[in-house]
Amino acid sequence: MAVVLGLWLVPQAKLGEVDPVSAVVALLALAAGLWSGRQALRVTRMAPVPVAEMAARLADEVRSREGRARTQLLGQKNRTIDVDFAFRPAPAHPTQHARAKGQLTEVVDYYRDLQPQRLVITGAPGAGKTVLALELLLGLLENPDPGQPVPVRIPATIWDTSHPLSGWLVQHLVTAYQQDLRTAQALVDAGLILPVIDGLDEVDADDTPGHTSRAADVVRALNAYQHGRHAAPLVLTCRTGHYQALTKAEVWTHDAALVTIDAVDSAKARQFIQSRVDNPARWQTVLSTIDDHPGGPLAVGLSTPWRLSLAATVYEQRNSDNSYSRNPADLIRVAATSNHAVREHLLTHFIAATTAAHATQFDKQSPYTADQTLQWLGVLARYLDHNATTGRILDGVPLSGTDLVLHQLWPLGGVNRVRGTIVLATALIWLIAALVLLNYFGIGFTPTQVVGFAVPAVGISLMTYLAWARIWPEPIHVNVRQLRTSKGIRSFLLSLFFGVIFGLGVALLFAVTNTIGITIGITIGIFIGLSDVVKNPHEHNGVSMRWDPREIVKNDLVASAALVLVFVFSFVLVLLDELAVGLASILVVAFAIGITIGITIGRVGIRYVALLLCTRGWFGAPTLPWRLGRFLHWCYHVGLIRQAGIGYQFRHRELQDHLARHPQPAGASS
Repeated sequence: MAVVLGLWLVPQAKLGEVDPVSAVVALLALAAGLWSGRQALRVTRMAPVPVAEMAARLADEVRSREGRARTQLLGQKNRTIDVDFAFRPAPAHPTQHARAKGQLTEVVDYYRDLQPQRLVITGAPGAGKTVLALELLLGLLENPDPGQPVPVRIPATIWDTSHPLSGWLVQHLVTAYQQDLRTAQALVDAGLILPVIDGLDEVDADDTPGHTSRAADVVRALNAYQHGRHAAPLVLTCRTGHYQALTKAEVWTHDAALVTIDAVDSAKARQFIQSRVDNPARWQTVLSTIDDHPGGPLAVGLSTPWRLSLAATVYEQRNSDNSYSRNPADLIRVAATSNHAVREHLLTHFIAATTAAHATQFDKQSPYTADQTLQWLGVLARYLDHNATTGRILDGVPLSGTDLVLHQLWPLGGVNRVRGTIVLATALIWLIAALVLLNYFGIGFTPTQVVGFAVPAVGISLMTYLAWARIWPEPIHVNVRQLRTSKGIRSFLLSLFFGVIFGLGVALLFAVTNTIGITIGITIGIFIGLSDVVKNPHEHNGVSMRWDPREIVKNDLVASAALVLVFVFSFVLVLLDELAVGLASILVVAFAIGITIGITIGRVGIRYVALLLCTRGWFGAPTLPWRLGRFLHWCYHVGLIRQAGIGYQFRHRELQDHLARHPQPAGASS
């Protein structure tokens, strides 16, 4: 490209301005230098990945992230119940050395004895399957065996089973842990990733998945997952009823130990309550009832760690004068109806109790009322429930029934409504620009002039709409962290070099000074170098960081804004000699074009903004907070939802289902 540009521009230069021989030699040398640089980069990329070092870094990140997840699940007092689990024989293809019984505190030793190390954890809703998997994961990381794979927890709902498990693991490492593609592939190929697949029961809306269900496809893919000639290690969690339905359909995990978590007995319930509450004497009536009637509705209603945690949260809520809001003895009256009444009663009061406990703990008012929280979480729960029950698919991608991923939530606002909002916004930008220019130049607002400016605005809006034909675009971002690595610095300097070459080309083409051209080139080169062109945000040159689900949208918006500013700056510099028409008019046109480009390129962040505009409650639309990301992060912080990869999930599926079934309270804020 440099040689072609030179051969085209040199003959046009005036005599004495350019030495043709020197120019050709310089351009040939430039081309040779660029080719050498390209070859050097290829050699660098062919260097082997230090998998042991990268696995150790990944283990540190997993330990930190899952430690926080465990704290969120257990609550502020961080109390666990040492649940028992029992081995259940598989119809065929069993694992070896599985003991008949085990406990949460012994799960690491239980798993290490298995040959091969494949474990399926089942239990009733709220039995503590995820907590048991987390205890295993964190225990393996505390005292790792030499060459032990790094356990990575992955929601089963995000797996597209059309791809093999190994490819999905690579994508998850890239997406959720910001590994570059080469490193992720090397870790998986070396057998250094232990998949902990959480929530197989959430893959299908049906409670009894059959032979052709998505859950069955997941299990078959797990059976095909091998490392070398042997079955690769893995951990899977699923509700007992769902897994039994799959087994009846002759689909189960081969070469794996199947264990089922037992119900919490009265002794363990008493031990948990006494360690969790401030005044155990208030709970004596409840605990005595459970002791006297172990099969009664109250004992059954509180037979899982999740329900016991709910009860402790709801009945430990205090008023402003530090008195208790409720008496635990009321649970006996509620349980007189059925054990299901206990569940509904606790879920009904859970959000109010959680928000009050957070405000009391930090001695400040909560930024959101209980009614607001219930209303907004209800909107999100009903959206997920609709996706799950209808199996809704958009452009070939199933919409999640469990995961709240900010940059993928925009269909909640209505697909056509969101896209139409973007088109109207683009048209409005150009209409404002047209009005400013018409007034600035004193042209007036005659019908001819207005139509003359309106037609291009409509055309540009339609072009924007067509540019948005891709339903699921990749986000973009500005990646400053890459400058912490030698590879990132090399990539940045190479982009900066190409930017300078481009700027010199702009100077020659538009007959501006070399200083302006180089300034434009450096500006564009810095932008390209930091953003590494419009790229997927998952490629971070091996630099790992603590991931916030809000970052994808935030980074996309920042990158789009940076692109607009780079374009405006370059546009103004190129037209610097045309200031006779006025700097204001140049800025108006530059910003109109730049914002249009930003909307077209940065489609992920703009879709999120459009979702917020479309969820203001206008014309019957649902209502969500303006700062949805901040609200969800607050819900995560207080323990109403949990982080799952690059998104959020409700703290428990029972909570999501409860909110989806119940309308907002009468006093909810609108």
